[in-house]
Amino acid sequence: MPNSSRIVNVNLTFRHTEATDALKTYATDKLRNCLLKFAHQDIEAHMVLRVEKNRQIAEVTFNADGTSFAAKEEKNDLYAAIDALVDSLGQQLRKHKEKMTAKH
Repeated sequence: MPNSSRIVNVNLTFRHTEATDALKTYATDKLRNCLLKFAHQDIEAHMVLRVEKNRQIAEVTFNADGTSFAAKEEKNDLYAAIDALVDSLGQQLRKHKEKMTAKH
């Protein structure tokens, strides 16, 4: 199934930080690329990027294949938090895919 047939819609929410175009594009592209690797259907993901004092936090939640996924990462830099979040999410999705293929 080609990637173009699946739609990954990312809703971004910014809390206590400025919503720059560069940050929006970076977060959306990273998450979309990660989800397209594992998605078998259209996905609606909600990502929250927030700053609390000196903590930069990235969170994401979505449902896929009848399972809820959630990840949260905290770093000193918002871009690093997004990278760590995508890596963590990739591991979750890979593990889920392995479980699903083992059952069939």
